[in-house]
Amino acid sequence: MIKQIEKIITDWLETLRLPAENASFMADFALLVIALLLAYGIFYVGHGVISFIAKKIGTKTGSALNAELLQQKFFRRLASFPALIVLALFTKLLFVAYPQTHEALSVVVAIAFVWATGRILTAFLKALSAVYNYAKYGKQGAMSGLAQAAHTVITIVAIVFSISLLLGIPIKALLMALGGASAVLMLVFKDSILGLVGGIQLSINRMVLPGDWIEMPSADADGTVTEISQITVKVQNWDNTIVTIPTYNLISQPVKNWRGMSESGVRRIKRAIYIDMTSVQFCTDDMLARYRRIQHVAPYIDQRQAEIAGYNASTHVDVSNAINGRRQTNLGIFRAYLQRYLEHHPQLSRDFTLMARQLQPTSTGIPVEIYVFTKTTEWVKYEAIQSDIFDHIIAAIPYFDLRIFQNPSWNDYQLLSEKP
Repeated sequence: MIKQIEKIITDWLETLRLPAENASFMADFALLVIALLLAYGIFYVGHGVISFIAKKIGTKTGSALNAELLQQKFFRRLASFPALIVLALFTKLLFVAYPQTHEALSVVVAIAFVWATGRILTAFLKALSAVYNYAKYGKQGAMSGLAQAAHTVITIVAIVFSISLLLGIPIKALLMALGGASAVLMLVFKDSILGLVGGIQLSINRMVLPGDWIEMPSADADGTVTEISQITVKVQNWDNTIVTIPTYNLISQPVKNWRGMSESGVRRIKRAIYIDMTSVQFCTDDMLARYRRIQHVAPYIDQRQAEIAGYNASTHVDVSNAINGRRQTNLGIFRAYLQRYLEHHPQLSRDFTLMARQLQPTSTGIPVEIYVFTKTTEWVKYEAIQSDIFDHIIAAIPYFDLRIFQNPSWNDYQLLSEKP
């Protein structure tokens, strides 16, 4: 049939009194134009048919992957294959008499096949990445870095195949030639290579995911990760500034990720208040009588007092001097009060560590540290709980005849100087 069409066009061109050779070439060229138009028609119709079928399937199944494939123009790119097959067949049949032209067009069509395949694979990977990131399980790992890494690899492979086809060099020989220039390529594409490695490690190990709260002092980053790409990671700080960090830096430099806190559902309070050491003393009977009126420590005081009295009696301690034997201190009773106060706090978790402890004394007093976990990770509520706890502690300290350590102010010096 093609020969018949070619003969009709040739006869018509000869009526224009063109030389036979020119008429034959122009007939072949006209057939090529027809092939291009036919290929475009097949592409257009194929794209319409495939998209229509995909939309129908997506409507019935509600598939998120199908919707993303449409969004990434996967089916449009898939429709290019039949068009390229038509071009390949026409090229093979039309230009047999022109070896050079036939070879050149064959190379062009082959390169088009390579890039069409790459574009189809890229669209499919992007659709998978989008579905994975938006699904519920997407919070457990991000595919963006892997998808971008795969896109880079596909692009490199397509470029290598294209060069091989253009120059007529076997792939193996071309790779060996590129190996000699690897040092220069690594220098030129250093950031891209490091970003590729970093993106893969971040995605596979789930070190940092979109939505994570991270702290990275070296980059002045303290906020939420909004985007992870092959080269950079964007972090929106709490002051709404945007910090862009090279991807590789997230695996080569210290980064604090608060994801574990968010996933656990609790958040730690680890904060100390400093007690003036000169206010610590042994408890007298009058002090113990006053402390017994504090509900949280009344049972503790009675239990401890019975233990201490039994010990002192069994060891024949001279109790006329307060330093002999064992005695309760106001700081010890205060710590017991804090422990029971925290245990009865409705917004603190009893499934995690909950304690009030004394740390090593310093030049600014004795640190009494609160180490607990709140039942919420929401920042505003967490800060409110923490503030309420320490408001209560600061107000409760004088009830135990203790003082908070603070550096004397100028008014304190004036009051001391005015005393007789």
